[in-house]
Amino acid sequence: MMKFFGTLGLLVAFGVAAASPALAETITVGAYPANPPWEYKTDSGAFEGFEVDVAKEVAKRIGVDVEFQDLGFQALFAATSSSRIDFAISSISVTNERLQNQAFTQPYYDSDGTIVGKADSPIHSLDDLKGKTIGVISGSTGEAYAKANAEKLGFAEVKSYNAQQDLLLEVQNGRIDGGAGELAGFQYAIKQMPALKILVRIPTGERFAMMTRKNHPLLAKVNDAISAMKTDGTLAAIHKTWFGVDPEPGSSTVTPGPIPQAQ
Repeated sequence: MMKFFGTLGLLVAFGVAAASPALAETITVGAYPANPPWEYKTDSGAFEGFEVDVAKEVAKRIGVDVEFQDLGFQALFAATSSSRIDFAISSISVTNERLQNQAFTQPYYDSDGTIVGKADSPIHSLDDLKGKTIGVISGSTGEAYAKANAEKLGFAEVKSYNAQQDLLLEVQNGRIDGGAGELAGFQYAIKQMPALKILVRIPTGERFAMMTRKNHPLLAKVNDAISAMKTDGTLAAIHKTWFGVDPEPGSSTVTPGPIPQAQ
């Protein structure tokens, strides 16, 4: 929800009062902060991450302050729809289904799905998932993929978790056979969990963007700011900061685009 804060300057002279308001606009950005490298909290409670840097830069370019709000992943969708927050970040994929009820900026990151598992797992392909129990994050595209393909791939069960860390600990402790989710997030997480590795990479064509409610008055300005960040190399620099490499030529990190529309 956009919030307006200001001070009312009051000048009293010769019995006449004159008010001079100075208003500063703040946008609220919701984030699921257990999602490194996209967004997470430091020990001091500050938000950091690739998308946090994107949101901060966008806010600076459109001339507003930004306040981050800690929310669960599923809660982000209700929070934007109800105007509790202005925008949401958390590696949220743009999908036609979501575009029926939400609005998105242009994407700024292209991703793939993956199956993560123990380093000594016998799973090396999707065919090896038959009879296996797979974990997912509730409300994620990983959950949608696993449930849509459970019968085709022969999963024994799909178990949903509220937090990525809970999912990965279940995999590490052998209580489930693997986890389905987003590639970069898993790659970052397993740097701290060497007992795990990427088992299968799944090309999905996923693209991440900032989500908001339909007809948000700042959507066009935010989208223009993201285009400018791509054109002048700012987004590529943020990508290199967090991933250690330049973005792929032609990817959505460097290619300006329009606001996505529902089909």
